[in-house]
Amino acid sequence: MITGHGDDRYLFNYNIVADFSSNVYYEGFSDKLNNHLTHCLHKINNYPEANAQRLQAALADWHGIKPGQVLVTNGATEAFYLVAHAYRRKSATIIIPAFAEYEDGCRANDLQINHLHWDDLRPDTVFQTDLVFFGNPNNPTGAILHPQTIKKLLDHHPATMFVIDEAYVDFTVDVISMVPSLDEYPNLIIIKSLTKTYSIPGLRLGYILSNKAVINNILPSKMPWSVNTLAIEAGLFIAQHRDEMVLPVSTLTWNALELISALNNIGDISIRKTHTNFFLCQTPKGTAAELKLFLLQTAGLLIRDASNFKSLTPQHFRIATQRKEQNLLLVKAIKSWMDSL
Repeated sequence: MITGHGDDRYLFNYNIVADFSSNVYYEGFSDKLNNHLTHCLHKINNYPEANAQRLQAALADWHGIKPGQVLVTNGATEAFYLVAHAYRRKSATIIIPAFAEYEDGCRANDLQINHLHWDDLRPDTVFQTDLVFFGNPNNPTGAILHPQTIKKLLDHHPATMFVIDEAYVDFTVDVISMVPSLDEYPNLIIIKSLTKTYSIPGLRLGYILSNKAVINNILPSKMPWSVNTLAIEAGLFIAQHRDEMVLPVSTLTWNALELISALNNIGDISIRKTHTNFFLCQTPKGTAAELKLFLLQTAGLLIRDASNFKSLTPQHFRIATQRKEQNLLLVKAIKSWMDSL
């Protein structure tokens, strides 16, 4: 189980003015979705579908694949654990830094784990493990791999299963999803999440895309009814209304660039290049934990202390861009902290 993550406001007795710690889209929760779920409350009087079959079919239609290529899960995290369980006692390479649940799922299922830093990943990288996990875009850096590179890796490693976390694929203007190539590669698993784009992390809703044989291999390990009624209803609503709920990714990207520029002007903060609305920073003095506490106490602003990501340091923190006026508050508060050291 992950120890430390974004959106951990429940740990602090402070009034949160703006939450920069979570990568969930700050305006993603739809009033129409809210109304729909309110009208669905009576359905919790009955059991949900054991494997969310209607949503499975809707997601297959969305992605232009067959229902047997989809497995709906209790958030993307259940998906990572299910994949790891299907390969229990085997081996995995995790491209780091990365979401901790890749590794936690592997450890819970006794996989031998290797690590490779994102910066060392090349099209000709040689893998000798049964699984390779990475996020595209990467969390926490916002870095991406283009499909051409991924295809070379898949072609060169037919015996290795590549597990690609596309939770943040909607947050980049780059076209990087591997879903169109799903039928070309039997060694490809894609993990999707509806949490981030549509601001429903409390409902826990994700899914696995792969070929039918892989899905059938994973399915026996999945608990029945792991996806609740309201999560299923939310997924069905999103699938039906997805054209009305498109993320304003160009605006988010522009706001991120403006925020990065402003932060670059206040000191020697190191900011890694990103392709998303969130990005990784490193403070030249003090620690991310100290900065986080200062921002909470003085401004009610919450950032992500990224020191628990493997390969990162106590100075690393992650920021997810918010509204412009909130971004300005953050810049001012960080400058105040830097000036106080």
